[in-house]
Amino acid sequence: MPPMIALCLLVNCALADSTTEMMWRSQATAPLSIELTAKEKAWLARHKKIRVAFDDSLPPYSFADSDGRFNGIAVDIFDELSRKLDIRFEPFPRKSWNQLYRAAAEHRADVVATMVDRPERRLWFNFTHPYLTKSLALITRESDAEIKTPDDLAGRTVAYTKGYQFSEGIRKKHPSIKPHPVGSMLECLQSVGAQKADACITFVATANYLQAKHPLTGIKFAGFYERHTADESIAVRGDWPILAGILQKGLDVLSEAEMNAIYFKWVPPPPEVSVVVEKNAVPALSEESPLAENGLQETISPFLFLFVIGYVWIWSLRVRRHLRRASPPPRQDEPARIPPPNPQLPGDFERMLLKRATDLQNYDIRFRNLIENQSKNYFFFQCDKKGKITYVSPSVTQMLGHRPDEFIAGFQHYITDNPENLSVNNLFELNRQGIPCAPFALEVYDSGDERHWLEITSEPVYDEFGNCIGVDCLVFEITKRRQEDERLIWLSFHDELTGLANRRLFIERLQQSLAMANRNRMPFAVHYLDLDGFKSLNDRLGHAAGDHALKEVAKKLMATLRDTDTAARFGGDEFALLLPDCDEQACASVAKKIVEIMHEPISYNGEAVRLGVSIGIALYPRNADNCDALLRYADASMYHAKQKRLGYSFEA
Repeated sequence: MPPMIALCLLVNCALADSTTEMMWRSQATAPLSIELTAKEKAWLARHKKIRVAFDDSLPPYSFADSDGRFNGIAVDIFDELSRKLDIRFEPFPRKSWNQLYRAAAEHRADVVATMVDRPERRLWFNFTHPYLTKSLALITRESDAEIKTPDDLAGRTVAYTKGYQFSEGIRKKHPSIKPHPVGSMLECLQSVGAQKADACITFVATANYLQAKHPLTGIKFAGFYERHTADESIAVRGDWPILAGILQKGLDVLSEAEMNAIYFKWVPPPPEVSVVVEKNAVPALSEESPLAENGLQETISPFLFLFVIGYVWIWSLRVRRHLRRASPPPRQDEPARIPPPNPQLPGDFERMLLKRATDLQNYDIRFRNLIENQSKNYFFFQCDKKGKITYVSPSVTQMLGHRPDEFIAGFQHYITDNPENLSVNNLFELNRQGIPCAPFALEVYDSGDERHWLEITSEPVYDEFGNCIGVDCLVFEITKRRQEDERLIWLSFHDELTGLANRRLFIERLQQSLAMANRNRMPFAVHYLDLDGFKSLNDRLGHAAGDHALKEVAKKLMATLRDTDTAARFGGDEFALLLPDCDEQACASVAKKIVEIMHEPISYNGEAVRLGVSIGIALYPRNADNCDALLRYADASMYHAKQKRLGYSFEA
């Protein structure tokens, strides 16, 4: 396939999904100005320079050019925010995610331009709403007609870029593939063209940009690997939540036209391609005609034909999508259009009014029945423009125990003190101004003072003149879902058997301790523990006895440590302790006490079980000054203690 046609097809695919590449708002126009509070203005006056970390290897979203300057969609958006908010953004050189976390903890980096909002990252960052969405594409060889969907990758050699979140999940989703990890998105595409891989998985806009930038041949877009792979937000360092709010206001005033201009600067629409067909080149087709079977392959290039058809179809799809978007209410300064009078006889007019009133009453009855008969799933309520609840469906009683009149009178008192509830009044206020909001969560008390999580979908209601007169709210209970989400988050940071921290949480707290120690010049210690005699216990009494012993060991460790200390299980019978603000004498005292309590017997099914422990100790900054080195030194000290039967050791 000629490079230009390949480029056009790739761009077409991006255009087909372009409504997912930029997080467009449903408003037809953005606010004309940014309304900052006095507190926000004062904060900006004190902070003239904000350090922003950009991804330096993901064109066209953000990347570093040959001169080391950052370019791309995210960079241009920050340029617009700088102009609208009068903020000076200074690029921060990004090396790796771990270094980025440390830089945020030490307050050397203030903002990360593109980051997916995940629960564990909220320990470090405040997030805006997503403003970019990335979709993954399947790129294959031009001659390959078999790979069209992710399911077709089985047994194939698949190239992907190392270091990205989606790359880690490819092998899990497709265990039968032959992985071909590469260092960059460009290498990913080149490996397919050079026949080193059967397919490449990369971002749609990235593939379009690189295809236009470099002479890549022999490849084609086969289909989407995954749509809406990553919703990217702006991440602000944890101690500056006010800046996240300011940047969100800046994003909100970027109009759809401005966002489109930025996007199409980096992913331009394809050039127009003219198709010339000679006169009488296409004869009338009959069932016996060879062209009836082969279509237009003998007359027009198939790739050019598909391109033209695809181009027309895609832009018609974009038009239909645009027309389906919610239209804004009429402007209040525009007079309502009143249809011309239709003179009728008095009797006919009276019968028409009676029929209309009857129809409206029937519609209202059907609506009430629909809402009130679905009592097990949800309830419904309405507010007027002042925020007063005017109607609640009876199903609220089955869900929360409150009668409708009680819910109307005491709604504000039923809202808990959960910090997530603080934004609810602002969301309702936006709705009352006629601005739609995304579904949001609210925690409330039921009639027995038990806590429930609700998900509320709200929509402004307009009168015939386009004025917002209230809000309709549909409410689902999501308590069980929230509990499951919280359980999953807890499991991602804790050991399920013992309840102690896992390696992941331990490393994060160790990084925090390093950052604090660098600022405050305070020492701390890392202990590495290995149980003596645990394997023989497992072999003699079984794994159930081993699990019981590990739980008891965890209890003994927690009873020994301070609230500021961290105990973690790394796996098997290996544990680690983090003791902030602890010198050599103090951590030796802790180690000695742990050795003593571990020799106390553990009871299992009436039998006394005894275990020993070997402890290695690493001190900061004496033995090491980074996470990996501290853990290696503590591990080596533990083996020294085990070989010499010392109980604990400071020597590696």
